[in-house]
Amino acid sequence: MIETASLRYFREVVRQGSLRRAAERLFVAQSAVSRQMTALEEELGVQLFERRARGMVPTAAGRLLLEFADETRGRLDGLRAQFHEYEGLHRGHVDIACVEGLLTGLMPLFAGQFLAAHPGLGLTVSAYGSRRVADSVAEHEVDFGIVFGGSPRRDLIELAYMNQPLCAIVRPSHPLARRRKCSLADVAPWPVVLPSRSFGIRQLIDRVRATQRLDLRAVVETNVLAFAWRLAVAIDCVTFLPLDSVRAEVADGRLAAIPLAEPMLGATRVTLVVSAARSLSPAAVAAIDTLKEMMAAGAKAATRAPPAAHGRRRAGSHHS
Repeated sequence: MIETASLRYFREVVRQGSLRRAAERLFVAQSAVSRQMTALEEELGVQLFERRARGMVPTAAGRLLLEFADETRGRLDGLRAQFHEYEGLHRGHVDIACVEGLLTGLMPLFAGQFLAAHPGLGLTVSAYGSRRVADSVAEHEVDFGIVFGGSPRRDLIELAYMNQPLCAIVRPSHPLARRRKCSLADVAPWPVVLPSRSFGIRQLIDRVRATQRLDLRAVVETNVLAFAWRLAVAIDCVTFLPLDSVRAEVADGRLAAIPLAEPMLGATRVTLVVSAARSLSPAAVAAIDTLKEMMAAGAKAATRAPPAAHGRRRAGSHHS
């Protein structure tokens, strides 16, 4: 396929020692083999064969070319074997970009399940804001991505989504932690840590507060979501994240998550996107299939889950 006809014919002539026998083995006319040998000698500017009574014998130049042809054929066979390994998912690598909030929930579960099923494969997972994730997918820097909300670009295809309703995140002693739901208006009296404007979370919060003509007392902005919830604990303020981003911290009582009442904030989701103009490797397709199953299961679980997850109160904790 990749090996040229002239090299393939040349190797057969050396093996058979005869144009006629080489043509018979190749199932072509002898004249076609002869033309290829003449063209090859003219292109290289050397004589490749000596015509002797016992047949055609390669010259010193011919032996050099034969060494090259055999090496090329061997490398080509090795390349084919590697292709089979990639096709069979015994080897390969998948590059993924996602929003940071998934690094503590969905993505560790996905990586564990996927790598256990395909131990020969590797993953690179990079965390960005939604716009950067989308741009990385569209520019083929990564195989696929997961953005917050819907796709921000028309040249991306949405393959799956998972519900990720936003919550107000506070420490368990905060007055808001007593509520089963709260609105942005309920948050307004308290200092707030906001994600930077590169995050889809921030863009949604800004849209809702603009609609409500509501001011939030932002004391810190950050592009690291883990820093945002740690500040919520350290300085007794409020931040906004999906429950999945802090599920472990809520479960062990370090944080409380109060679902936000606004419909736009309660209907948020993350979306798996791919470029419409890219053909994906078998490894990337397998990774996407795994994520689609996990996201579908996560979306179903979210529709069945009770509305609030406040976390366990530590014994002896008091509310102000």
